[in-house]
Amino acid sequence: YQRRVRGIAFGNTSAYIAVCREGRSEVVANSAGERSTATVVAYQEGELLTGTPALQMTVRQPANTVHNLKSLLACRLDSVDSSGQSCKLDEHSEEIIVNFSNVARKGVSALTKSVFDNLKETADSALGEDKHDTVVSIPLTSSTEFRNIIKKCAISAGFNVVDLIPETIAAMVCHDGSVVPANGHTVVVRVGGSSMSVTLARVLSGMYSVVDHLEEKIGGNLFDKSIGKFLCDDFNRKNRCKVEDNQRSISKVLRASKAAKHNLSTMNTAECNIESLFDGMDLISNLSRPRFETLIQNDLNRIKDSIQKVISKHDNISITRVVLTGGTCKVPKVQSIIGQLFPNSTILNSSPDEIIAMGAASHAALIGKFPSLSSKTESEADGTVAIPLTPSDIEVRVGDTVTQVVAKNTPLPFKKEMDLPEGNVIVIEAGGKCIAKAEVPGSDDKSKVSLHLEILEDCSIEAIIKDSFTNERTSVHIPAPSGA
Repeated sequence: YQRRVRGIAFGNTSAYIAVCREGRSEVVANSAGERSTATVVAYQEGELLTGTPALQMTVRQPANTVHNLKSLLACRLDSVDSSGQSCKLDEHSEEIIVNFSNVARKGVSALTKSVFDNLKETADSALGEDKHDTVVSIPLTSSTEFRNIIKKCAISAGFNVVDLIPETIAAMVCHDGSVVPANGHTVVVRVGGSSMSVTLARVLSGMYSVVDHLEEKIGGNLFDKSIGKFLCDDFNRKNRCKVEDNQRSISKVLRASKAAKHNLSTMNTAECNIESLFDGMDLISNLSRPRFETLIQNDLNRIKDSIQKVISKHDNISITRVVLTGGTCKVPKVQSIIGQLFPNSTILNSSPDEIIAMGAASHAALIGKFPSLSSKTESEADGTVAIPLTPSDIEVRVGDTVTQVVAKNTPLPFKKEMDLPEGNVIVIEAGGKCIAKAEVPGSDDKSKVSLHLEILEDCSIEAIIKDSFTNERTSVHIPAPSGA
């Protein structure tokens, strides 16, 4: 199969573009030789800078630099954590506007497009200028508005977007390739630059379905801050000053902290040298990996707790494999903690920062073979087909026993069969609220009662409660909730 296609992973701190050639996906380096492009945009003399040039501006002109673009898309200003932004954010009727030192005003979607323009140049250098089919990854819980904006930005940059794929699914697709995966349950742990997610997915006959999903504001930026505090304390102690009073110095320290974190992923010691950090004095410090792991211990505990939140609710499920994704999963201690949580599972940890882009490229290649898989048709050239998801958890209560049947944001349609404990009445709940009650058939000692639940794409529910011994059954139809 010779067709060449592309996959894009657009993260909060970095973006990657991968190409799939002859069935093999690989990330492409940009003109600077870097395999990732920082999702940072800076404004300088009427020109928008992206990637490394924009990162350098965070020290020189922080008020003209914006980062975390992904979190600003399709959001209201009052719901955005802007504490890390030095530039001014204003709100427009349709989107957030970035005010660059009162010199220029740019919408977040226009800034996002400039990052995609950068990725397009990288892709064209690898494949030549052509509209190769492209798949873009998105967060699992993305709103329809976010999906439409990210797709529009990519198309405006010249990409032929044939589909959008959830990040966690892309990670599994990358490892599975063209082979039908074995049936079982997979946990995908994504720890990125500023956020993390834990997804429990079921694999059945080559189909992926989400059982549970959790998102937290925990990421590698916390590691950077921990290293930065150590460097500042060390510098202050040696020079009897307070470097925190200078914002430019803090920006330099955070850049050095990121570099040290990356180096400690592969080496035992990292040198941190910053010329003229404060009042002409240089920072010269060494950080060992054991010391680094001590500094980030609280952050590691938060990552561990988030994973346990998900798996503790599904003790009866056997996890066959764990997929690691996100740049922060390259930290050895993070991999070690996850390995300890899943001692009997296969840990897949190769290139965690790149596998989402490679999985998206593999998905694009699959669409090339089977065009019907694409969400883009001739009548939907500018639209996006959103996968319907369950609006809340669905639980079953029999007596004092409560069992989660379906997790929030599970793709629909969905079917499940489960045995019911002893009791007279079954209560079906959505988001903790009762939506239906039914009597449980069967009273014989040999009775074995089961629940057959089917949630349709419109979120309506068909439930059948059956006694396999007497063949007695009760059927319940639950209409879709308003607004679903």
